Amino acid sequence: MCDLSMVGLHAKPTEGSPIISQLLFGETAAILQKKNKIWAKVLTTFDNVEAWVDLRQMSPLTEDQFKKYSTRFSVALEVCQVLMNNDVSFPVLIASSLPEYDGMVFKSASGKYVYNGQAAEFSDVHFSAEIMEKLARRFINAPYVAGGRSVFGLDKVGLVQLVYKCAGYKLPRFLHELVTYPFEIIHFVETAQAGDIAFFVNKNEEIDHIGIVLSEGRVLHVVEKARIDKLDHEGIFHKESKKYSHKLRYIGRIASRES
Repeated sequence: MCDLSMVGLHAKPTEGSPIISQLLFGETAAILQKKNKIWAKVLTTFDNVEAWVDLRQMSPLTEDQFKKYSTRFSVALEVCQVLMNNDVSFPVLIASSLPEYDGMVFKSASGKYVYNGQAAEFSDVHFSAEIMEKLARRFINAPYVAGGRSVFGLDKVGLVQLVYKCAGYKLPRFLHELVTYPFEIIHFVETAQAGDIAFFVNKNEEIDHIGIVLSEGRVLHVVEKARIDKLDHEGIFHKESKKYSHKLRYIGRIASRES
């Protein structure tokens, strides 16, 4: 279990290896392979990412704890909230997992913590389009970080995945997986609603960018940071350069999400 604010998931078992994703507080992973006493190849429970992690940054769980914490958790909805456990405190970020949360206290590998912020039980969440937009806007100005998956640094897929985790959905971590997800396809921007996912293509007509549709013809996406730009049938209109930066291919909607 990740028992810190966030932990890097590396491509190789070395400190200088690129980070391909991250674990947030409360998220779990199964060990597939160990290399010395420091590194382990893991498979993340939430999004099935296979990568290397520094075991010194993780906390071991019993098999029973692993099953409980992986399936019964709430999601932190505050941008940043300080956890308290006697004299120990540290920040927990939006979209972190709070295992067996009862509205005040939750359990972790190192004991019980008090969380006083807003949270929602993952399996029970069914947010409206209006709430989806409010959640998405909490990530505005999060800086771009390759492989990042937190409000303090994220990539384009990380943004979409975390917003949807807050809304009670598991989406894939990488773009090549996301493009095969069974979305309901929305062909016209005029019929899109807040929370839908917009897919964009490059000059070779390959999908290489995504963003979250907002109300009033706008989209939240990650370039140098998570930013809001105008969205129309052609794509994203970059307000500073006054040019289209991304060409729209289609908009996806999770069919079961309530409008």
